[in-house]
Amino acid sequence: MARRVPLPLTPPLVRYGLVGLVAGGILLASVVDPPSTGPTPLGPLGLLPLDKWLHALGYGGLTGALAYAMVPRTVPGDGRPERTVLAGLAVAVAVAAGYGFGIELVQGMLPARSFDVADAAANGTGALLAAGGWRLVAARLRPVSFW
Repeated sequence: MARRVPLPLTPPLVRYGLVGLVAGGILLASVVDPPSTGPTPLGPLGLLPLDKWLHALGYGGLTGALAYAMVPRTVPGDGRPERTVLAGLAVAVAVAAGYGFGIELVQGMLPARSFDVADAAANGTGALLAAGGWRLVAARLRPVSFW
């Protein structure tokens, strides 16, 4: 079996505080008046507008913060049922995507913003991709509590 890399675990209050900071940053960026600079530039690979990439990154980051906040002191292979890990990731994705949808609803009520289904889809896609990445990496981590 491959050597597991230590994952430092801060106290839960700190980990959930990180979730609050990420969520607050997303909320702030979502309700301020956007700059009117003309057409939206394309993102990497020229496939999607840059704002969709930013939505995916933001909600991927929120999902990562939630996944880290919910890390128990054991990981797969350490005696913890696999379905518990997957259930935690499902909760992280549901919370992040639900938060994104809620912000889209708020944007629909703001004069300089609008509700956009494509933004909500980018939020959910980012959350799913982050959960998949976390799942791949988590098997190689060993949570270590310093507190």
